[in-house]
Amino acid sequence: MVPPRRLLLATLGLVLVGLGCSSGPSTTTPGASNDVPTDSVVAVYADETITLSEFEAAYEKANVQSADSLPAYKDFLEQYVNYRLKVRAAREAGLDTLDEVEQEIAKYRRQLAKPRILKKHVYEPLIQTLHKRRQSEVDVSHILVRISPDAAPKDTLEAYRTMQAIVDSVERGVPFDALAYRNSEDPSARKKGRQGYRGRLGYLRAGQLVPAFEERMYNVPPDSVSDIFRTRFGYHILKVHDRRPAQPPIRLSHVMLRPDSAGAPTRRLDSLRTAILKDSTTFEKVARQYSEDPRSASKGGDLGRVSSPSALPSAFGDAVAGIDSVGAVSEVVQTKYGYHLVKLTGRDTLPSYEEAYDDLKKKISGSDRVTQQRESFAREVRADAGVQVDTSALLSATSLTSLDTLSRPLLSFTNADSTAVPETTAAQLGDSTYALGQLAHHVTQTDGGARMSVGDVLEDFLNAKAFTYAQARLEERDSSFAAKMDEYRDGLLAFQYMQDSVWTKAARDTAALRRTFEQNRDRYRHPERVRTIELRAPADSLLPPYADSTAGDRSIATIAEAALADSLISVDTAMVTDESAAVYQRIQSKSNGSVVGPLSHDGMSVLLVRDTLLPARRKTFDEALSSVTQDYQKTYEQTVLRRLRQRYDATAYPDRLRRAFSSTP
Repeated sequence: MVPPRRLLLATLGLVLVGLGCSSGPSTTTPGASNDVPTDSVVAVYADETITLSEFEAAYEKANVQSADSLPAYKDFLEQYVNYRLKVRAAREAGLDTLDEVEQEIAKYRRQLAKPRILKKHVYEPLIQTLHKRRQSEVDVSHILVRISPDAAPKDTLEAYRTMQAIVDSVERGVPFDALAYRNSEDPSARKKGRQGYRGRLGYLRAGQLVPAFEERMYNVPPDSVSDIFRTRFGYHILKVHDRRPAQPPIRLSHVMLRPDSAGAPTRRLDSLRTAILKDSTTFEKVARQYSEDPRSASKGGDLGRVSSPSALPSAFGDAVAGIDSVGAVSEVVQTKYGYHLVKLTGRDTLPSYEEAYDDLKKKISGSDRVTQQRESFAREVRADAGVQVDTSALLSATSLTSLDTLSRPLLSFTNADSTAVPETTAAQLGDSTYALGQLAHHVTQTDGGARMSVGDVLEDFLNAKAFTYAQARLEERDSSFAAKMDEYRDGLLAFQYMQDSVWTKAARDTAALRRTFEQNRDRYRHPERVRTIELRAPADSLLPPYADSTAGDRSIATIAEAALADSLISVDTAMVTDESAAVYQRIQSKSNGSVVGPLSHDGMSVLLVRDTLLPARRKTFDEALSSVTQDYQKTYEQTVLRRLRQRYDATAYPDRLRRAFSSTP
């Protein structure tokens, strides 16, 4: 796939550095004719015009030089007119209907549309919601009754009734924390000192929980209890205690003494804190000398960045919350790890949406919420386009009894002869029809597909096809995408026109190539060159034996033959000139038979053996063919462009570009 910008530059035939001459003959008119608006049109051809705004947009996309100039604007106008003429000629020649062109456009559409749809309709809505929610955090408790996702209906009903009984108790006024302690099947509910004790999870932020839990956490008012909802863990209810603005990330340092430290840890830390506050020492020195946390002591107590202060152990977090300014030091804090002095060393600000985008995308990638959002978008497409499924015909063709039947029998249709089931249609989405064999193939491509019901497979199949359907029709819904596709299509057509009408035709015109060669023989010359044998190996240690073997009677040819027999050595001949890569230049000053290396080049070890100096001379036709072909193609291109300009009566108005250039910052 060639990006549109690359195609545009290739078919314009230039890179805008050092512009000074146009690639084709100009039919430029210095003044404007009376029937063309002088303030908007910079070129006309056939029944089409190129406006100033179109020119400026094209120039901005193609321009790669550091400084603009009016001559560069004028030269680009000539190039751009040529480009538009190639596109016009390609369409009139029917190149846009060629299978290879249509296939290339379809391939580009698929490659461009999928990530665009994912970004706009899946990731951006999720990230926007997540970022908005992360501006606050919620103090929440929950009660869990476990039930596996594939539990039998009887067990599922029993779990639901258990949770309903708990809800009835909440409504009768039984304290939520008491019910969590007695009934919650979250193991932390009965572990004192742990997050989740008596159901209390504390302050949480979006992105830390499964979507269903998060949805209710942010929508249930404070001092209220949610409805019963299910996740992959089981049935839940939650209670929201409070909601507050999210705390930004902070940086902390600490000094820690273990509970069993000698000499009363609290008194020792009190005296150290006093010394720090009196500036008789620094927090960092105290941490390095006294802290018993081996991971942070050597770093002056630095604990690094804490993205969510609410995630800290409660006593530690309370101490941090009481520190009012960066650089301040807490009173002595006790945790299960020991006794601490805590210093706030930095406080960030909450990231903007743009700043947070990449991190939030990583956080949700591969999560349930992405799957759910994709399915939601697919259902929107299906509702928009319309879906038809003839269930009776589908069941009859497969001899299945219901859509709840396992889909394994569909596998027999993966290689079915199309004539055996000529009228079997699995589904229709918009104007697209899908055969039973396609549905059967989807079963083989879906992890666990044969263990899914026919109804579930059909749902998954239609969602996948809805996504493909949306990609194929994205140009109808997204004007900027349509513009990208138009740009790519035009670039491809211009490229195809040049390929068919200039490059291939010129390369096959042997008589013209011979004529070009004879007329310009002095241009096609070999400079003075040093013929060099080049040995390449993956490691330096493989090359010294060949360097040593140049001594004595062994010839360069003998060395090359020995190296060719070594599977780890590659041998080539290099013609070294002043324009060769720097790694080869040292060989030029050596005498014949000399060795240079091993040297490092392109990730390989290189040994160079100088053979002989070859004098400058003219190239033969075969040696010059590549250069001759390029020269003749350029000449022939000018002929083709002259014909196109005459054919389409092309006229450019470069003086009107003064307005565009004068408004350039």
